[in-house]
Amino acid sequence: MRPASSLGPAPGLALALLAATLPGAAPAQTAPPRLDPQAMTVAGRPRPELDPLGVRLGGFRLDGMAELRPGYDSNLLGQSGRAPESGYGGTAGALSLGSNWTQHAVGASAQVASQHYLRHRALDWHDWSAGTQGRWDLGFGSSVEARYRHHREHLDVYSYDVQGAGIARPVPFTSDELQVTTVARMNRYRLISGATYRTYRYEDLREGGVVTPLSRQSFNAAAGQLGGSYEVAPGRHATATLRLQDITHLDSSARARDSLTAEALLGVQYDFDGVWQGRAAFGWRRRDYQGATLRPLSGPAAELALTWLPSGMTTVSLSLARTVEESIQPNAVSYTRSLGQLRVDHEWRRNVILSAEAGLDNRDYQVTRQNATDLRLGIGPRWMVNRRLTLSAGYTHIQRLWSSTRGTEFGRHLVEMRLRAAL
Repeated sequence: MRPASSLGPAPGLALALLAATLPGAAPAQTAPPRLDPQAMTVAGRPRPELDPLGVRLGGFRLDGMAELRPGYDSNLLGQSGRAPESGYGGTAGALSLGSNWTQHAVGASAQVASQHYLRHRALDWHDWSAGTQGRWDLGFGSSVEARYRHHREHLDVYSYDVQGAGIARPVPFTSDELQVTTVARMNRYRLISGATYRTYRYEDLREGGVVTPLSRQSFNAAAGQLGGSYEVAPGRHATATLRLQDITHLDSSARARDSLTAEALLGVQYDFDGVWQGRAAFGWRRRDYQGATLRPLSGPAAELALTWLPSGMTTVSLSLARTVEESIQPNAVSYTRSLGQLRVDHEWRRNVILSAEAGLDNRDYQVTRQNATDLRLGIGPRWMVNRRLTLSAGYTHIQRLWSSTRGTEFGRHLVEMRLRAAL
């Protein structure tokens, strides 16, 4: 839900973002990740001589960062024809405190990010979140973990869903999320179960004296996940996942949109000697609505992540996911979203990483028969000056290739610099 700014450093594979098939439940990885240093990606590899040290506070470690993000946006509203443009100043910060105990863990963290335009100040946005978490280790590979987080975020103005609702401003919302996850390991078997409860509270918008009652689209999402894996051989796992989600809207006028979603996936996680790593899961998803006039939404569900390490200096990552997401449009109910991304990270120098990415984002609406496909291309370097300072830059181009609403295709160019100072 962040704006598409310059290409930033990616913490490994982007599937963690793309595979959130149920908005109330961030899917846990069913099989354990590979920890062999030779199999680590360029972006995720530790660099002891460059990584921030943080501040030791007894049995805890304090980490923090502050970031400046000046940039330029050629199409603020994501519209065709002559579109408004502007430079902007962005800022971000993060602070986290976590234990470094040999067993069990507790921690807390907070993040903040904002963007202010030189022109069109109505498009300014300010996001933040804060939360805490704890883990109780029960034995080798088994644990119980609980997390709570409060978010204030926004939907971007160039989002097809926001545009379809006739809105030309970022859409702010708040959210509270509570998640409990248990992991149990028994020889070659690994079981994961989790439950998540998350609220979504949209704020009404006022433009030109007209109020858009977005608060009517507020809802609660309760979700559960049960997954397991079997280690056929070292680095090779068969996986199975079952997810359920119940969505309940607060406003009585939207109760017909209440839904129950069931999803089942079978897959594999495979490591081809550290050069190729793959994770794939395929299955079926069905969503039933409370309203009798809304037909059930069913179709294939998929998650795919493939990583190629041709050398220790280069990582190529491919990720694909097919999700169902709630719409803020009064008549659209929900839409199926298909996401794909190809990313290349190259370690040009030990402290300089060059990155490039290409992605496709397709949204297909069930009731209104709307459809849109966006292309995203990005390139940029990241220079780790020392433990404290990191300088990065990026150029991103977003192109709406297709839209069922004729004449709404657009192109967008973004250029951004980032200067980060860390503890």
